[in-house]
Amino acid sequence: MKKPFYAVSLVPSLLIASSVVFASNGSVMRLSDVSDSVSEILQEYKDNQVRPKPGEKPGQPGHQQPPKPGQPNHPGPKPPQPQPPKPPQPQPPQPQPPKPVDTTHAYNAGVRDGAEKGTREGRRRGHEDGVREGEREGRRNGNREGDIAGRAAGKRDGYGVDQAAGTLNGSREGQSAGITNGTAAGERRCYDEGYSDAYNPAYAEAKALGLQDSASYEAGYAKGQSDAAVMEAENGQKAGYQAGFSQRETEIHNSFPAALAAQGGFTKGFSVEMGLPLELVSKGYTTPEEKRAYEKGYKEGYDRAYRREYNDSKRRAYDESYRREYRRAYDAQYSISYRTGYTEGREEGYQDAYGAAYNSAYNAYFAEYKNREYSEERSRGMRDGQVNGQREGFEAGCAEQNKRGYKTGYADMAAQVYPGAFEAGKVSGIAAADRYYAENAVLKTFDIAFYDENGDGRFEAGENVMLRAEIRNFGARTSGAVAIAVRSERGEITLASDLSAAGVGGRSTGMVNLAVGRLHDVVAPNSDALRVVFSENGKPVGDFRQMYTRTNPNKVGVVIKDGTDVLKKATWFFPGKVTELNSGDKVIITETKGDYYKVRKSEVAAGDWTEGYIKSDKLNLQ
Repeated sequence: MKKPFYAVSLVPSLLIASSVVFASNGSVMRLSDVSDSVSEILQEYKDNQVRPKPGEKPGQPGHQQPPKPGQPNHPGPKPPQPQPPKPPQPQPPQPQPPKPVDTTHAYNAGVRDGAEKGTREGRRRGHEDGVREGEREGRRNGNREGDIAGRAAGKRDGYGVDQAAGTLNGSREGQSAGITNGTAAGERRCYDEGYSDAYNPAYAEAKALGLQDSASYEAGYAKGQSDAAVMEAENGQKAGYQAGFSQRETEIHNSFPAALAAQGGFTKGFSVEMGLPLELVSKGYTTPEEKRAYEKGYKEGYDRAYRREYNDSKRRAYDESYRREYRRAYDAQYSISYRTGYTEGREEGYQDAYGAAYNSAYNAYFAEYKNREYSEERSRGMRDGQVNGQREGFEAGCAEQNKRGYKTGYADMAAQVYPGAFEAGKVSGIAAADRYYAENAVLKTFDIAFYDENGDGRFEAGENVMLRAEIRNFGARTSGAVAIAVRSERGEITLASDLSAAGVGGRSTGMVNLAVGRLHDVVAPNSDALRVVFSENGKPVGDFRQMYTRTNPNKVGVVIKDGTDVLKKATWFFPGKVTELNSGDKVIITETKGDYYKVRKSEVAAGDWTEGYIKSDKLNLQ
């Protein structure tokens, strides 16, 4: 068993003024109680100053004997004196490992205390929960089942009350509606049949006459020629202009010098053993082993007793509360739902009887009157079909004849006007291209690429990302400054702002080679894409997108929760606080020290701290 370590003040005045001493096992003692222990510790300290270490004899190097009384302390070396041989000294006994602590009594005491408290709390909590859940379930089920049973009984008793009246009314009203609707359906059927019989032959005969109408053809031909004279001249002019401009533009680009010099510049403490709780010390359990055994037994006894008593008490309270509340709710709801169900059943019985009688009478009379012959309506349908068929058939034939004439006239005129209009437009397009390239700067970008600063092909954390591109000015005028805008799709890169390249002279080339951003020192290793847009006077002249893979040789930790402390020391006792970080913040791990990581602040993080310690379970490794 370890001896308790007592902390005493080294300041005499403080020692005199203090009346208590704190032991390493958590107990508190009066100075009067520990005076003997302090005296014993001091005496052991004195003995250790003069006692030789195991295997060492007095007088050997490393062992300093105290001066004898009356002997002066001479600083100079003394001449060696002959010493008589000494008999061999017995070896001191080797320290033995401490005997294991018997924790049986502590464990059993913990089981007893835990079971007592678990029984008491389980009985109280189980009874409360059982009463509450039983009343709730009883009311709910009683209301539901009372409603179902009461409503069903009411419907059953009220269903047959008004069925006779429903049958009588349904039969009478179904007969009346069937006769009315059946007559209307029959008349409509006879009219439609007569109309179709007369319309179809009249339409076909009249359309054949319309297809022979020469006036319709001539009118269409004239309209086609008129439209083609205007539209095809415009189409030819437009197509020729585009072809001429494109032709001249290709010639200008192909005549551009293959290699030109680059133009323009670019911008850019100490530890203390945990003490034992007072309640354990008062029971005589004064070692950490007994403390752990007591706590283990207490927890096991508490859990077993609590679960057993909780379940029993809850079941008894639940059953009693459920039966009481169920019967009360069932009876009350049954009476209410019976009256509601009776009214519903009475209405439902009437509607069922009414519907059956109505449908039977309606179907019979509707079928009878629909299938009757209504000759007057049939004759009227034939007259209307004859007239409409002749008119619409002739109109359809003339319209088709007009389309034939329009198509022929348009094609004839287009063949005459389009070629000349195309050639005139082409000449105009060439002239416009020459004028445009002579009076403007026309920029285009080539060979755009992002690359890493040291050129090893790896985009590493903390490294600059570079951009190179060639800007060609195909026009004769010097361009304005070229703005360069770079954007990252995933972030974790500090991009430079206000990037630009100087204007490019007429018919010359400008080269771009500059740093566009720096990868964060905590960048996540994955793929990203960079986009760049070049523009001159607000007009885009080129764009590019490139995927690249980022790497990070640093060991990066990601904070899990808000309010995570960065500590001054890797210890739980008075560690000191450097700063506080939030979820998602990243730090660079420089060293592992027990359960702590030594970390330093990222270059892109906020705050004025530099380094500190974070518990390892507060970080996720990136």
